[in-house]
Amino acid sequence: MHEVLLFLHNLVRWLVLATGLWALLRPEPRSGAFFAHTLTLQVVLGVVLAFVSPLFQGALAALDQVMQTPGEARYFVAEHWVGGLIALGLAHAGLSRVRKGKPRAQLLFALALLVLLLSIPWFRPLLRL
Repeated sequence: MHEVLLFLHNLVRWLVLATGLWALLRPEPRSGAFFAHTLTLQVVLGVVLAFVSPLFQGALAALDQVMQTPGEARYFVAEHWVGGLIALGLAHAGLSRVRKGKPRAQLLFALALLVLLLSIPWFRPLLRL
C-alpha cells in the first residue's frame, strides 16, 4: 500500500505543477479550480501516505532527535508537509479571488507554485516506476 500511495503522490506532483503553471499563465476560474483541486488531492494523498510510511512513523517516534539533526527524516516530518499546506491555502485563496473577479489572483498562484517548488523533495527520484 505504501508503494502505491508513494507512486500516486509522485505522479500527481507533476499534474499539480502543470495545472499550477496553467493557472499562473491563464488566471481563470477553470484553471484555478484545476490547480486548487489537484493540489487538494495531493495533500490528501500525502496525509494518507504519512500514516502508512515507515519513514514518517519512525521519525515521529524519535521526534526530538529528528528535529535536532537536519536530513531526510526532518525534511518530511517538518518542512515538506508544511510547505504543501501553505501552498494549498495560497492556491485556494487565488481561486477565490479569480472567481470573484478580484486582482492579484495571479500573484497568489505564483506564490503557491514557488512554495511548492521549494517543498518538493528534488533529492528523490523524479518519477517512481
